Amino acid sequence: MRRADREITDQAELEMALNEAVYATFALCGDDGPYAVPLNFAHHCGAIYIHSALEGRKVEILRENPVVGFSAVVGAELLPAETPCGWGMRYHSVCGTGTAEMIDDSAEKARALNLIMAKYSGRGGHAFTEEVLAMVCVFRIRIIGMTGKRVG
Repeated sequence: MRRADREITDQAELEMALNEAVYATFALCGDDGPYAVPLNFAHHCGAIYIHSALEGRKVEILRENPVVGFSAVVGAELLPAETPCGWGMRYHSVCGTGTAEMIDDSAEKARALNLIMAKYSGRGGHAFTEEVLAMVCVFRIRIIGMTGKRVG
């Protein structure tokens, strides 16, 4: 990182920023080129969990190429100034890479969906029927590496 004074090196701080992010943008690459998509997600024990419909561009790409990039920003605040070059931004950001794998096991799928529900609703422990689980695709993205930046 060019500005070492802004680098987040503490793993707990990286994870905190990732957990606080409302969404992350996931970068995928298929035969037809790059594809970036913002998604809600949950982070747990070195992995990110996302869900999807059973079909679509994202699912097709991840089946072809499971390598994923991701980025998330929290606490973004514009810092105005008197001069154009004086403007800035306060934020924490996390960028990383990982490898996606589709979760087929129903119990594991339900656990992942409950992680996502707990993040956004504040509570987990939801019961998912086999019928509902069969209608959703869930991916685990095993994080290979993360970097972070803090300004302000």
